[in-house]
Amino acid sequence: MNHLPLIIQREYLNKVKNKSFIIMTILSPVIMIVLIAVVAYLSQLNNNTQRTISVLDESGMLESIFVNTENTTYNVLHNTSLEEAKKTVEKNGEYGLLYIPPVEILDSIAQHVKFYSEDSPSLSLISGLESKLEKKISDLKLLNDGVDLDQIKSSRIGVNIGQESFSGEKTSKIDSVLKLAFGGIAGYLLFMFIIIYGNMIMRSVIEEKTTRIIEIIISSVKPIQLMLGKIIG
Repeated sequence: MNHLPLIIQREYLNKVKNKSFIIMTILSPVIMIVLIAVVAYLSQLNNNTQRTISVLDESGMLESIFVNTENTTYNVLHNTSLEEAKKTVEKNGEYGLLYIPPVEILDSIAQHVKFYSEDSPSLSLISGLESKLEKKISDLKLLNDGVDLDQIKSSRIGVNIGQESFSGEKTSKIDSVLKLAFGGIAGYLLFMFIIIYGNMIMRSVIEEKTTRIIEIIISSVKPIQLMLGKIIG
């Protein structure tokens, strides 16, 4: 006798009628949306925070690039030591201190610039500072080598590749981003599905083994039917 439908029915009804299954089925999407919203909110809050950053440029070559923006105020320090600057920044409750040491070779600046702060700064802030410094140092190196910066800037040409299908329908880069995002979300959901339902099958087997139901089931059902019934159910 084929007991597979009975096993599937039992497993399905046993899980569906479980209160925890019903609650988690309803709450899981809500929890995921809330977590994404909280992360987005905190990221936006961090980017919109008004902050003051002190800059101690002992090289004397880079302080001109630090121009105040809507959310960031740069306070360029002079005639002070690094230790005194750190104490002043901490006392005034400023966001952090960017320190550029005195160097003779421009290449060595990249290895010795440091940012001091009470908490870990955001990645966007550090990336922005690194971008400013990289551009200025590159320009200074080109000037030292006798290269005309204006000529280089005028020779730069931006290229924007238009996208169309073979039928003539226009496409955009957003389509590729959406496909990538969809693939990432689908992969994550598949991963979670395997973990959650694999855990459910394992708990079901442990429960039956503990209550000794498994001995009765095995005596009347083939192992392959039992396994398929639990997986499908």
